[in-house]
Amino acid sequence: MGLLRQATPIEIYRWIAAEKARAPSRRVTMLCRVLGVSRSGYYDWISRGPSRHDLEDAAALEKIEAIHADFPYYGAPRMHQALLLQGMRIGRHRVARLLRENGLHARRGRIGTRKRSVPTVRRVEIIDVVQRHFVAAAANRLWFTDLTMIRTGEGWLHAAVVLDAFNREVISWATDSKEAPGTVMTALREAIKIRQPSPGCVIHSDRGYQFTSHDWINLAAEHSMTVSIGERKDPRDNAVMESWFASMKNEELYPVGQPATRANARARLFGYIWSYNNHRLHSSLGYKSPIHYN
Repeated sequence: MGLLRQATPIEIYRWIAAEKARAPSRRVTMLCRVLGVSRSGYYDWISRGPSRHDLEDAAALEKIEAIHADFPYYGAPRMHQALLLQGMRIGRHRVARLLRENGLHARRGRIGTRKRSVPTVRRVEIIDVVQRHFVAAAANRLWFTDLTMIRTGEGWLHAAVVLDAFNREVISWATDSKEAPGTVMTALREAIKIRQPSPGCVIHSDRGYQFTSHDWINLAAEHSMTVSIGERKDPRDNAVMESWFASMKNEELYPVGQPATRANARARLFGYIWSYNNHRLHSSLGYKSPIHYN
């Protein structure tokens, strides 16, 4: 109740009314005394009925709850932008208050993970042409890729993703039950098939053995792509993909719990990618979804 003592009387009256609805045995006199408002003021507020402000809050909350049902990982900034896109005129602080008062929080969470073992990397003459400059002026000039592991009840699922730096759209993805260079190769082949990039498009990754293999380098060369890799054991050199995988796991996998099967994990990954590309508001894109950014 400490925060309520800093609230306005009307906000406190709303909280008392909610408490009475939740627990009818709670005494109004005691709640008013503890929170420093008058009992007569509370009953006067009750008798007046909902104010215009209350009605506006109720309308906004209805939209907020609908958005939260589809995007439970939205915090106040993205929720505010989503409401603005729906044509609602509302302030960000008001959105934050409604989320807080109604117990709507950005869904986050973690479960235990196993450190990924990395095979010995062969020495290759490939440089980091990106140098942590993670933006592109147009599509198909700079792609990012990486591989992650998803724990399931059947064991690990290995997932590779290719992402365009221009609008952070996921171009393609591939999964496998075992760790092998073929997973990232499949994802890159699919991305090339979909986008048909012009010569010079950079494909950037970390220095994992999958991305330094002759097959990987040859595939890129066949399509006139430039291979770029970051320094060893420095995730900041591929921060875009590290961030994407962290968001996917924190927003889709961890809060719900470990997928029971690899098939379920693949379905959830696909569902997240579809929602991410088409609907998820991206702060670095001016709160637009990847496909709506240009």
